[in-house]
Amino acid sequence: MAIKAITFDLWDTVLKDESDEPKRQAKGLKTKNEERRQILWEALNKQASTDKSMVDTEFQAQEKFYRERWLRERITPNVADRLTVLLDGLGRELPGQVFDRLVSVYQDMEVEIPPDIFAGAADGLRALAEDYPLGVVSDTIYTPGSGMRTILVGYGVRNCFSSFAFSDEVGRAKPDERIFAHVAEELGVEFHEMVHIGDRELNDVQGAQALGMKAILFTEHRDESRENGTQADAIAKNYDALLSVINALARA
Repeated sequence: MAIKAITFDLWDTVLKDESDEPKRQAKGLKTKNEERRQILWEALNKQASTDKSMVDTEFQAQEKFYRERWLRERITPNVADRLTVLLDGLGRELPGQVFDRLVSVYQDMEVEIPPDIFAGAADGLRALAEDYPLGVVSDTIYTPGSGMRTILVGYGVRNCFSSFAFSDEVGRAKPDERIFAHVAEELGVEFHEMVHIGDRELNDVQGAQALGMKAILFTEHRDESRENGTQADAIAKNYDALLSVINALARA
């Protein structure tokens, strides 16, 4: 197989999920979910007296709404959709400017206090970008694709990537073919000429392989292969191993 392009998941592959929480704690801030619930309650309570426990309950309901759509329909609802579901559950509305401010705050939390990039990732991405066009194929949760690009800029790796497919922008989440196809088309390659790297067996490994791509399971932060094994073409436990694995695939 001639490798002509490499794509990366971001969460737990380039950026370490929840690694921003200790930074928030060090600043004396609430966790992200606590802060989201708090500012929503404050906005509602300013309009009319509101039971915070009801806000907390509906917040959990919208989290379930997101997860069900993500897992069953391969769609990741954006923050505005999630807040709309939450407010509908409470039977409440917020003025447009207040609603928009909440959307902005929710979306920017991980931009303002970013998660860590994996050790060796910046240098590894720069080295790979010298030999291959690189793309991002990543699902979004609260931080949209625009915010993810800003985080990558902060770590000096935004320019390593020639194409981006974020679920909130493409309209489909992994392992849907369309999110992978977006990058393949922009990079001008066929699926069988691509290698995808990610941490999730179903979304990143089996999703990519079903389209004819090679797949590498990245296991530094979370290792799904421990319980059920993996169908991945290779496993990389860190970025030093990842570069070696890609070189081996290229030689093969």
